[in-house]
Parts: sequence; C-alpha cells; structure tokens
Amino acid sequence: MRASDFGKTGAETPAELEADAGLKARVETVRLAAGRLMNLGDVSKKTVPKMCLVSPAQHGGALSTRNFIPRTVHKAIGVFGAVSVATACVLPGSVAAEVAGGSAGIGKRSLDIEHPTGFFTVEMLLANEHGSVRVERSALLRTARKLMEGDVFVPGAVWDGAARALASAGKTA
Repeated sequence: MRASDFGKTGAETPAELEADAGLKARVETVRLAAGRLMNLGDVSKKTVPKMCLVSPAQHGGALSTRNFIPRTVHKAIGVFGAVSVATACVLPGSVAAEVAGGSAGIGKRSLDIEHPTGFFTVEMLLANEHGSVRVERSALLRTARKLMEGDVFVPGAVWDGAARALASAGKTA
C-alpha cells in the first residue's frame, strides 16, 4: 500500500506508526477486506495477510517499507515480507512497481528493500512468460554480524592441568 495514501511519508519510525491508532484502524480495515478477496475468509484472528506501506527509497534501495504483522508495526522486515515486496516491485502495474519507479526487465535482478533498521537484498531471476513477468527464483542475501567479542579467563590451575594433559599426549596447547 502506498504510504502517502495513508497520509504518511514512509520515513516514520515504527514507534510513530504504532502510536497512530487511526492509521492502524485503516490498515486493519484494508487487511480484513484483503483477506476476504484472497478467499481467506474472516482473518480477524489470523496473522495473514500481512500489510506493508511502501514509499520512495530513502537510502538508494528499490523502495522503503513499513510492515504490519498483522497489527503491530515490525521493527524491520521479515523474510516473507522482503520477498513479497520485491516480487511486487517487478510486477508492472503494482503499487510497489510504481513507487520503485522502474520496469522489471528480464534476467537477474537484485533489489534492496529498505526497512527501519537497514535493508534486505532480494535477488531474483525473472523470465518473460507470454508477455508477462514471471519470477523463476528469488533468494535472500544475508550477512553475518559479530554477536559477541570477549575474553575468557581460565584459572591457572585449570590451564596448567590442560597443558600437562596435552603435553603427555604429545600435543601442544
């Protein structure tokens, strides 16, 4: 959904969106209607469909997102959400494709989907199927980050005993 259609810029923090009861009620109204249109029935007690506000990219990505899962504003974006938004970006006529401002093209495509804490890179392989875009493959690019760095203090008596055990086994510490 286009953030501007809800009176938002798309640069709001999750906390700002979370505090906007009127916005959340409007998003929920759309979510309930979408559930019926998707033949999911009454989704009031379900976690799907998940809703996403999209706006022009702020940091060089394809577009910027703010996700509701289902009624709470996500602090980032989930894997399923990133792939869904990237797919929408390459489908001509979708709101996401319009906001992203480009045609899909065919072949390999890499899209950075921006979210409040950074971006998620989605790599896609697109094909032309009877004049329509078809997603043949999508993959997520994830990076590892250091979680912890520190020192372990081993008592001398323990270390000396381990060193002696290794030495008697013909190994070094």
